[in-house]
Amino acid sequence: MRSSPRGFESPSRYNAAYPDCVLPAEPLRLRGYRAALQGVEDDVTGAAGSMTVEFLPGGAPGPGQPDRLGTVVATHWGQGPVLVLAERVSLRAAWESIVQRWPARLSEVRAALELTCHDRVNP
Repeated sequence: MRSSPRGFESPSRYNAAYPDCVLPAEPLRLRGYRAALQGVEDDVTGAAGSMTVEFLPGGAPGPGQPDRLGTVVATHWGQGPVLVLAERVSLRAAWESIVQRWPARLSEVRAALELTCHDRVNP
């Protein structure tokens, strides 16, 4: 069984640890994954409430935008905890891997990331 991803109790603690991939104060303005605006069920840590998947820094690259390396995290709609799912990965590849599968659960998001970013996905 896989362990829980690395977590931070608040966005400010996450931002201190990842100053190059900060979670902004208003992450809902980022291009992130929200599972048809319902959020992703946290079946990994067991925390109540739905989560969003954010691609940092700056959100997932849109069509015509350059790709960049970054961090993929899950949050409770921009609030803590912040779970680090993958680090130093292509944000475009991570986005495409997730939206090709339209996962509804956090474990499915992690599985999609493993297919694309297997060497940089956090256990």
